[in-house]
Amino acid sequence: MISEREAAKYPFLKGAVSLVETLSLKVDDLADPSYSRVLDRGEQRVSEAILEGIVSASLGDALTEMLSFPVAVMFVTVVGDRFLDRRYALAEAVRVYELLKGESETRIARMAREEFGWNLRLIRRELDGQIYRFELHFTDYLRNAASFHEDKWKLVNRVMRDGYVLLTRVEAARLIQVEVEDLIRKRVSKHGRIALPDAVQERVDRVAKLFEEHRARIGGEELPSEVVSDAFPPCIRHAFEGLMSGRRASHMERFALTSFLVNAGMDLDRIVQLFVSVTDFDEQLTRYQIEHIAGLRGSRTRYTPPTCATMRTHGVCYNPDRLCKRIKHPLTYYRIKIRDFKKKGEGRPAE
Repeated sequence: MISEREAAKYPFLKGAVSLVETLSLKVDDLADPSYSRVLDRGEQRVSEAILEGIVSASLGDALTEMLSFPVAVMFVTVVGDRFLDRRYALAEAVRVYELLKGESETRIARMAREEFGWNLRLIRRELDGQIYRFELHFTDYLRNAASFHEDKWKLVNRVMRDGYVLLTRVEAARLIQVEVEDLIRKRVSKHGRIALPDAVQERVDRVAKLFEEHRARIGGEELPSEVVSDAFPPCIRHAFEGLMSGRRASHMERFALTSFLVNAGMDLDRIVQLFVSVTDFDEQLTRYQIEHIAGLRGSRTRYTPPTCATMRTHGVCYNPDRLCKRIKHPLTYYRIKIRDFKKKGEGRPAE
């Protein structure tokens, strides 16, 4: 049986979930004043996710910490916003990453194997001054590293041995972060109405209010159902107009345009037809690539467009305007423009 302290550190573990279940805690029980600290900490977890992007590791009261996790998950589930789902899942996963960096290799390996089914071996090997402590089968590696854009994570740049990728302790912890984020996101995405005691509903309402107050700042502002081309940042407008005119584009420009349109809400069939109708791209391959970017295939991770800095590095930042100087991401530009258009009653859908 897992200890309360271990369950407090890693409340997503199967053993932690089982331990909580043995307490037979009901939602109505949370209205009892004796659970006020659990509610406080549950609310704090979600608030930290919204404001800081990481949940703190408060391990002083193990029972409170352990119980506050399912309470926080409930809060997020009841709010029922997809962006908050992702924000919270990532914040909890980053917390786990920070804790794992201080754990032994044996503890990391046990979690990877027992919780996520990794084909992982413990080793000790030094190459070019780098100490590797794990070997991870390439299939498990690719499943979790696919969402990383840095060159060092590309399989071609990794040290491999007999189908296994060598990892440092920190790298293993980073890959586990991906697994944890996916696990928690699946839990909180099961939206539904729950009859809550007033004392609990008040917490949910506060969390929802805090999220709405900070939605625009953290990038989760709702976008219109129709893609508004007038709100495109100059780089995306250049890529979009280039596609329409049949101009050949670099891989980075195509990726930036596709991921932008996906995140802006354009129907995937429409994106496929945009590419196929004006290029010689194979429709089946194009659809596969677009669905991969949309998170429907492969790692199931939805890709976002590159940052403005990355766009500049790759030479695909075109005609930056005054707003470009104030933002760091194409989607931020789009959200600001959409907000301005709503105030003025302007903007037209992409054709």
